Parts: sequence; structure tokens; C-alpha cells
Amino acid sequence: MSSPHQPQTPTTGGMPRSAWLQLGVVCVAEFVVWTGFGAIMPYLPIFLKEQAHSSMLMIGIIAAAFYLGTLLFSSPFGWLSDTIGRKPVIIGGTVLFALAMFLFTRTADPWWFVLFRFLEGVGTAAVAPAAMAFVADISTEQTRSRAYGILTSAQFGGLIVGPALAPPIYALFGGGRSGFYAIFYFGAILAAGTAVLVVALIREPAVTHRRKAARAGKKAERPPYRAILTPPIIAFLVVGFTAHLSMGGWEVVWSIWLEHLGASMAYIGLTWVAFSVPMLLSFAGGMLADKYSRFALMFAGYSISAVAWIVYGTSTNLTVFLVVNVIEGLAIAFSYPPKQAFLIQVSPPQWLGTVTGIEATSMQLAGMIGTFLAPVLYGWISGYVLAVGGVVSLVGLAATAPVLRREWHRLAAAGPVPSTHELEGREGALPVTTAEPPSSLE
Repeated sequence: MSSPHQPQTPTTGGMPRSAWLQLGVVCVAEFVVWTGFGAIMPYLPIFLKEQAHSSMLMIGIIAAAFYLGTLLFSSPFGWLSDTIGRKPVIIGGTVLFALAMFLFTRTADPWWFVLFRFLEGVGTAAVAPAAMAFVADISTEQTRSRAYGILTSAQFGGLIVGPALAPPIYALFGGGRSGFYAIFYFGAILAAGTAVLVVALIREPAVTHRRKAARAGKKAERPPYRAILTPPIIAFLVVGFTAHLSMGGWEVVWSIWLEHLGASMAYIGLTWVAFSVPMLLSFAGGMLADKYSRFALMFAGYSISAVAWIVYGTSTNLTVFLVVNVIEGLAIAFSYPPKQAFLIQVSPPQWLGTVTGIEATSMQLAGMIGTFLAPVLYGWISGYVLAVGGVVSLVGLAATAPVLRREWHRLAAAGPVPSTHELEGREGALPVTTAEPPSSLE
């Protein structure tokens, strides 16, 4: 099926060169941040177990603190980016993320790590929704999947480099606690450098200034949720929730499960690389989604990912894990960009940050629940807890497929809609595919 948003002319079908340059800067910034993030995350549970002498339950609490921070602040920060602009929110979140990484080197007390992970979650809550909305602001309907694909490729490029750099950094500083601290310093320095890069090179999208002008003299209020939570958006929230329930458990269980099976530190990092390398093809997934059905690509990829989780929980073969890591990486590379573009397509253009913030809240709530459930279930059923997450994801996809399939066909029948720039340049003109702009707090 062809996309309902094929380019009509070179002017409406592409992005200005300045927009592509801004996207390039965002991609560089995200690559740097994800390099630091990727260097830390595969080894944090092992650090907590070996150096902080944390129990499985405590590791789950520390992981949950991150999700609590993103859960509480994603929606408010998404709305804030709609109100004051994307750039200041992204900068503030990046600085807070860098600070949290640095604080990890000040102690080995696991209770302090609860606070540090919470701050890290708050920083992520500021950056993620604002960055997604930023890309939506500077892209057009015809290029949005491609833009998200390029961004995702940059992010997972960092997730390849980070785990690859962490073992030599760990070894260079003598291993043990000093080696782990060196990895945290590395992440903090990269995040701080990213903040400087964003300050120097990122420009606020033009639509932000039009939003501010339109609200001049009006009190900035959050939109009523009834204007945001349309059936298609609720369906996206369900997909995000059920898919990320297993992610919270994975953060607690994955490295420890592999270590239990006899995997080395190098192998644990290799699993991240095996998943991340195919994600470099996200730009191709985005290009494909701008020509064909975003719905079909999204659901095919998410279904394969759910099956991969079932394999992770039911197999003990380390070679099989690496093969499935690669397959899942390919599936997500060809499903995430269309999913994100499809979500933006059904969202009110004035409240893109709010929508992406609500979606992030849904995913982080699921992740936090997963971090609490996984240690308990792991004690009962061991690695099968990962398979449970895959089954839950499949159930969520089955429940939401009819709603989103109908919405995709409705969009196809409605034909092309104007870009975000054109929509916000029209007074009182919104297409039928979006909700009316909310004007008061409910």
C-alpha cells in the first residue's frame, strides 16, 4: 500500500537545506550521548552487584528510579517544550544527565544510586520528548520517517561505539571500582560536551516562534487530555506500554542472566553491539516508510521483536542470542521510524511535545513496573521472565492493530495533509486528522 503522503512537488516533498543541517547537528549530539549511555548500561547491574554489593531487589529499585524520573517528568517537559521551545528543554536535560553520570563516581552506596538514577531519568525526560518534537518541527510529512530513521541510526551508532569502548576503558584503569568509575566519567564528559554542542549549533524551529506569537498575552496552560487522547493515540500508548514492560525487566535481568549462563563481560557488551549494528539501517527503514505503509512496517517489526524476547527467555544458547539480537535489531530498524512518524501524523501539530511526552510517560511507567516485577519473577522462573515480556508485547499489538489499521486506511483515503509549517501558518485551519488545539487546563 502506498503512503498517503507522497511528495507532490520538490518544494513540499523535501526539507530545506538548513533543516537537514539542524537534523545533522541533532544526530551528532545524540550519537555522543548514546555513546556514553551505551558504555555504562551493559555493566551497571554488574557494578551494583560486585562493587556496591546490591541484592537483585536493590538493583531493581535503582533501575526503577530512572523510570520514575521519566514517568513523572516526560509529560510536563514535553508540554514545556511546546510552550517555551525545544532547545532550552534539551539543554537543561542534557546538563542534568551529565551531572547524574558524574555523581555515580562519588560513592558506591546503592541508596545514593537511587537518587542518581532518578536524576538521570529526569534529564532523559527533558531530552527525549523535546528532541522527537524538534525533528517533527523541522521535517515534512513526506520526509518524517526518513528523518527519524537517520536520528535512530545515529543513536544506535553510539550504542555500538559505547559498549565497544567500555571494556578497554575498564581495563586501562585497572578494572574493579576504578575501572567502572572511569566508564562513568567517560559518559559524563560526553554528555557535557553534547550540551555545549546544542547551545552552539542548534536553532529553535521557526514554528516555535509562531506558537509564542499566537499565545502572546495568554496564560500558558496544559491542554485537556480529551483533546490529546484520541483512539489512535491511546492505541500508540498501549503499544508503547506493553513493548516496554519487558525493557524494564531486561535492564535488571539481562546482564545477570547472561553472567549466570557463563557469559563474559566482553560477550555481554557484544550482545548490545549485535543488536545495535543493524539499527544503523534505521535510515533505510525511514526511507521505506515514507513510500509504503507505516502501519505495516511498524507492526511487523514490533511483532518480530516480541518473538525475540520469547527466544531470550526460553533459550540458554549464547550463539542463538547473538543471532536473535541481530534479527531484532533489523526489525526495530525498519519499524521504529515509521512508528514515530505515524504517531506524529495522528497528533495535533500544536502539541507534538505534549503527545511525545505522554507516550514517553506510558513507556516509562511500563519500564518501572518491569523493574519491580523482574527481580521477583526471576527468583521464581529465572530467564523465562524475558519470555513473559514478549508475550505481553504480542497481546498489546493484537489489541491495538484494528484501531491503527483503520486509522491508516482513513489517512490514506483523506490524501496528503499540509506540513507542520503550513498548518501552523494558517489561522484556525487544522486537517481532519488532528484534534482541535486545546486552550485551557482540564
